[in-house]
Order: sequence, then C-alpha cells, then structure tokens
Amino acid sequence: MNWKYRMKRLVNDRFALSAVLFLAIVITGAFCSLFGVLDTASACAGFARPDLTKHDPTLPHHAAASRPLQAGALNLPAPVEPWPERFSQKTAAAETAVQTALTDQHVLIQLYGGFQALSGRTVVEDTADPTYSVARLSSGMLTFTSDVATDPAGQAATLKRLEHILDDRGSSLLYLQAPSKIADGDALPYGAADASNANADALLSALEEVGVDYLDFRQTLKDAGGDWEDWFYATDHHWNQEGAFTAFQALCDKFADYDQTLPVSRGEKRRPIAIDEKWTLRESYNIVTRPALFLGSQGKRVGSLYAGKDDFALWTPKFPTLLRYDAAPAPGHGDAEETVLFPQRLEEKDPFDANPYTYYAGGDYGFTQIKNYYNPQGPKVLLIRDSFACALTPYLAYSCSELSILDPRYFQGNFLTTLNWIDPDVVLVMYAPGTLRNDAAFTFLPQPAAPSKGDVLRWKQDEP
Repeated sequence: MNWKYRMKRLVNDRFALSAVLFLAIVITGAFCSLFGVLDTASACAGFARPDLTKHDPTLPHHAAASRPLQAGALNLPAPVEPWPERFSQKTAAAETAVQTALTDQHVLIQLYGGFQALSGRTVVEDTADPTYSVARLSSGMLTFTSDVATDPAGQAATLKRLEHILDDRGSSLLYLQAPSKIADGDALPYGAADASNANADALLSALEEVGVDYLDFRQTLKDAGGDWEDWFYATDHHWNQEGAFTAFQALCDKFADYDQTLPVSRGEKRRPIAIDEKWTLRESYNIVTRPALFLGSQGKRVGSLYAGKDDFALWTPKFPTLLRYDAAPAPGHGDAEETVLFPQRLEEKDPFDANPYTYYAGGDYGFTQIKNYYNPQGPKVLLIRDSFACALTPYLAYSCSELSILDPRYFQGNFLTTLNWIDPDVVLVMYAPGTLRNDAAFTFLPQPAAPSKGDVLRWKQDEP
C-alpha cells in the first residue's frame, strides 16, 4: 500500500484523522514535559541566592508583595537531586499525563493500530488470548488464526445421533459447512498458522464415513468464481451478503433432495421441498451499499488506521412480506424491515460501538422463531447455528413457512422437547470452521443413558 493511498484513506476517515491529530498533541505534550528535565531554573538551583522575602497571603494585596523575614528564617535552596532521580521523576510525570489524557479506549486502539500499520506489522498479537490475534492476509484482509485441532470423530458421532432421532420422526438432517476467510495457507503471513480448514475437512470426512449428508459452502463459493475476498468483509470474520446469498442459492437447490409434510383435507402428504425461484434471484432484492460503514470484529481490535472500514450492503426484498419474528427484546410483526431486518442497528456513529452485521436477524439468540404468513406451503426448518447464520437468516425466512433458529452457545432449554414441539421437515446444522473449536456447538443433545440390564439381555437374545 503506497503512501498516497494511505493519506487519502486517512483524510476520508474522520475518526482516524482525529486520532492522528490527538496523537500529535499527546506527543507534543510529552516532549514538553520531558524538556522540563532540563529546566534552567531547576538546573541552576544550587547557585540561586537566598530569597529574603516571602509572600504572606494574610496581608492586603498591596502590602503582601514583599515582607522581610525574621532572622534565622532564610529561605535557603533545597538540596539538588542527582540527575537520574530528576529524570525519572519527570518521565513518570509525563507518562502519567499521557495516560490521563488517553482515557478513551477507542483512541488507544486507533493509535496502536496506526503505529502497527506504519511499521508494516502483518500480525498484531493478543497476548491475553492468542486466538484473537489479528493477521493480515496477502489480500490485505484481516483474520483470526488458531492452530487448535478438534475432535471430528466425536462431532460426527453427535450429528449421527441427531440423524437417528430425526429418522424416527420422519425428518432429515443436513450439515452445512460455512467458509473461512482463509482460502489456503499461502494467504497467511510468515510464521502464522491456522487449522480451521483442516478441522472442517476432517469433520466432513468423518460425516461421510458415518453417512451424514452435508453441503460444503466453501466449495460453493469456489465454484461461483471470482476472488475469494469478494465473499467476506475485510475487517470482520463473517462472510458478507454476497457470500451468504450465493450459499442460499446452493441450499435451495439441495432442498430438492428432501421431503416436507403438508396438511391436506384428509390427513397429510409428503412431497419434495420446492423453493420458489423468486427468492433465489438477485433481481428480487433492492441493494443499497453504504460506504465505509462497518468496522468488524477484527478491525475493532486494531482500529481503522490499520484496517480501514468495510462497505455494507443492505438487501431488502422487492416482493411483499408478512412475518412474525419472536426475537428479543420484543417480537416483531410486519414486513421484513419490521421483523428480520434491523435498521436501528445502523444508527450508532462510533464504529467501535456499532455492529451493522446484526442488521440481519438482529444478532445471536438462544432460540427464536419466524413465521411466514405469505408462504404457508413452504418447509418447516430448524436451523442450529452460529453467528454466520445471521446473514443467511432473512433469505431462509422468506422461503420457509416456519424457521426455528437455535444457537447452542446460548440455548437454555431442553433440545428434545423443543424438537418435538417444532416438528421440522429438515434440520440444518451450520457452523463456521472456527466454531468447530467450541465444545458447546456439539453439546445440545443430552448424553445417552447407560443401558439397563434388560437392554443388555435383549441385545444378547437378538444376537445370531
């Protein structure tokens, strides 16, 4: 990145420019404080004459200018401290002044990130939690890295148990592998390592061995062509709406492999899931892009001087919608912008406090439901998810009759009871590669009870 481009980006970013100006003021003040170490009066204090007058605040102003001291009360100079002690005191005072001035944590992050950018650092480490260290990829995008391996066999076993439970209820299971910003290891800076894609590959291999169906959105985006960074925010760990919508299109094609149950006049009937094409066409949406609006999770750790800010696209449906969204803090009822879209999340001006990503679906909740009154013939879907699903949720809501959303990281209820109540046609489990390191993502199923003696005897009798 050349200097001309850096200066142009700096001038266009008012928040960053104010941080730079503040830095200049702080540095100037620090130098002034340090130069006090060489103050002439202090340096020559040992040669000063005794002052035989002393200001007395008890006298009237015109009489208090000077008053002779009594004999034996000469104001002799204090002993001169050695140079190292005076230097230490002055620098400590300067440091305290700077720390007092820098009370805004956001400004501190901006200044720190600005120095890292000027020094050409490609990895900004978090010593408290290395998983939140920020690395700059060869494309210029930011990412978190972690070389922690996961347990694909245990995760696949959990999903296989879930599939058995759903088979008994006439429902289907599909695992969705969300993508990582790191397309391959060559994109990482020297010395950085990440196991996210390796963990995802291992899980998909284990699922194939046990016979659980899956859809790999990483391959979906590769097949769509273009540059990998086009599917992601530069400063955030999530995919953008282009990536989420492309994945939604592939998911709608995959839905045709599964059946749904529809009520009829004399009972129920089963048919393949069919998604109306209008929900999968880009032309069905109004798309407005807000430039430099979003400072993502990685950008918030290093500041916009280091990372810049992302444009943010607002996708609103052109077709009519009537939804009910039972999400905190209060249920919404109405069209898309009154339910699954949250325009109020765009009002915050401080990029460190704002989170435009939650414009879609509102954020992470333990359990929510969306009912679509304009698509009663659509499938009933349960989505077990992480935060990557926020961007996908509105599209799914438009194409389903009911969409239930469960985030195991925050869900406090009984999963099997909830599953019986929902009675979905299809259960989708979608995780990003980074979520595979989180044990809570695979603990939503209760542990199976130990077999009783009667069970053991029956199994022995069934053996040939």
